[in-house]
Amino acid sequence: MKKILALSFCFALILSSCTKDDEALLTQLQSQKEELENTVKEMPGAADTKASGISFDKDYYWVDAAGSVTIHYTTLQSADVTAAADEGWNVTVSAKSKTVGDIIVTAPDPASPGIITVKAVDDNGNSEDSLVQVFVRKPYGNVASPVIDVHAYFGFSDALATPENFQKLVEAGVTMLTVEGDWEPWLDWRKHCRLAEEYGIKVILFISGSAGNYSSDPANDKTLENKVLEAIQYPAVAAFQIADEPSTVQAYRLAIAKQRIEELAPGYPVYINLHPSTVSQDGMGALTYESYVEYYTRICNFTFITFDQYPLWKWGIEDAWYTSLNVVYKIAHKYGIPFWAFIQSCREYSRIDPTLETIRLQGNVNLAYGAQCNQYFVWKSTSGTDYAPIMDDGTYKPVYDDCKEYDRELHNREFVFARSDVYKVRHYGNDYYMHGACLTKDDLPEAIEDITPGNSALITFVGNSGNEYIVICNKTYLEKLPVEVTFTRNVYTIDREGEFTEQQPGKVSFTIDEGDMLIIKWK
Repeated sequence: MKKILALSFCFALILSSCTKDDEALLTQLQSQKEELENTVKEMPGAADTKASGISFDKDYYWVDAAGSVTIHYTTLQSADVTAAADEGWNVTVSAKSKTVGDIIVTAPDPASPGIITVKAVDDNGNSEDSLVQVFVRKPYGNVASPVIDVHAYFGFSDALATPENFQKLVEAGVTMLTVEGDWEPWLDWRKHCRLAEEYGIKVILFISGSAGNYSSDPANDKTLENKVLEAIQYPAVAAFQIADEPSTVQAYRLAIAKQRIEELAPGYPVYINLHPSTVSQDGMGALTYESYVEYYTRICNFTFITFDQYPLWKWGIEDAWYTSLNVVYKIAHKYGIPFWAFIQSCREYSRIDPTLETIRLQGNVNLAYGAQCNQYFVWKSTSGTDYAPIMDDGTYKPVYDDCKEYDRELHNREFVFARSDVYKVRHYGNDYYMHGACLTKDDLPEAIEDITPGNSALITFVGNSGNEYIVICNKTYLEKLPVEVTFTRNVYTIDREGEFTEQQPGKVSFTIDEGDMLIIKWK
C-alpha cells in the first residue's frame, strides 16, 4: 500500500509539469500503479487489515547511533510477524509465541530517525501493517556526560572569582558555569576559565555581542573568530552562548554565527536559550509556542534545546510551565536531541522566595520530563534580584544550602535519568486537561495494577539501559501527596539516597514529600 501511495504521488507530481519527453515515464508509472492496485485487491484479507491487532509497549523507541533497541509486540490473536526497516537499519524478529515477541533493531552510524514496518498475518491470512518510529540519540560534544549536569547561570564578578567560591560550586554539585565573555575589560573571563579548569567546572562562554557583530557582517567582522579561537585554548570551555530569549527575527543571523562557531570549534555546542510559552506572539515572532520552538530547532540545527520559565508566583504555580515542558519535550523527541530546563533560585518581582521544596519541585519535574541539565537562575545576584545563593558582596544565603541538598539528592538518583528515554508523560487530577494526557490503567505495565494519587500528580515512564521506571511527582511544594500503588509482583522503590527498597505484591501506601518524587523500578 505504501508503494501505491508513493507511485500515486509521483504520477501527480510529474503530471503537473509534464513535457513530451515524460510520456514514456508516465505510461510506465501508471501501469505499475494499476498493477499494484489489482494485486492488493486480490490479496487475502485485504479488506480487513486490522485482524491481528498488533500493539507495542511504547509509542516510540530510542536508540544510540550504532546501538540496538528491543521493540516488544503483542497481537490479539495467533499471527506470524515480520519486520522491515529503512535502508542501513538492521531488524530481526524473535517470536516468543504466536502472540508475543521482540523486534531487535540496530541503527546505522550516523543515523536519522527510522521507520520500522511491522507486518502480522493471522492464521486466516488476514494481515495488518503497523509503523513504529525509532529516534536516534545524538551525542552532544564536550557537554555530553553520563550525569545530569547542574548549571549555575550568571557566574561571578572578578572580585568573586576566587578559589573559595569555585570550591563552593563543587560542594554544591554544580558542574557547569556561565562566564560572561563579552564584558571586557570589566570581566577577566580568562581568569574564570583557569579557575574553572582547576576545580573541574565546565564553562559556557557567553559571547552574544561577538556573535551579533559577526551575524550582521560575517565577511568583515573577525571578533567572533578571534574570541572562539582563543577560548578553545582553555580546557574548561565546553560551549558558547550567543543569545538569550531571541525572537524568530534573529534566527537566521544566529544560525550563521552558530555554524561559524562549529566550523572553528568542532564538538563545542552553541547555546541559544529560548523564551517560555508565556511570552507574547510579538516577543516570540511566532503564532504559537510550538511553532517558535520548532522553528529555532530546525533553522539553527540545535544540538540541544534550552528554555527558561520561572513558574512559582505569590499567587500560585503557573500552568503555562507545563505547556512549555510539553512542547519542548515533544520537539526534543521529534528531533532526537536533549533539552535543558531552569530552576528559579532567586527572589525577583512577584515570585516567591526559593526553598528546598520549591527547588525540588522544579528540578524533579524537569527530570521527569527528561531534562538532561538543571540550570539555576540566578547563581549570583544580579539586577532585579535581592536573594540568591551568592550575593554581590560575596555572602551566601540559605538558598545555597537548599541547592546543595537538592543536587546531592539529584546525583544520588541520576542513574535513572541521565541519557534516559522518557517515553510517556501522563498527569493525574482535575488539572490534567491543562497539562497533557490523563493517566489511565491502559498506561500501566503488567507489574502495576493501579496508581491512585490523593491529589494532582505527574507520572512519567522512563527507560534507561534496559531498566524501566515509573516516576510519580508531587505537583505542589505546599503539601505532601499520598499515593496508593497496587503491585502484581515484586518491584523496587528508590529513595533520595539512591537506596532500593523491595516492594511485595499488593496495595502499598506511600507519602511523597512536598515537591518530591517516588521512583518505582519495575523492570
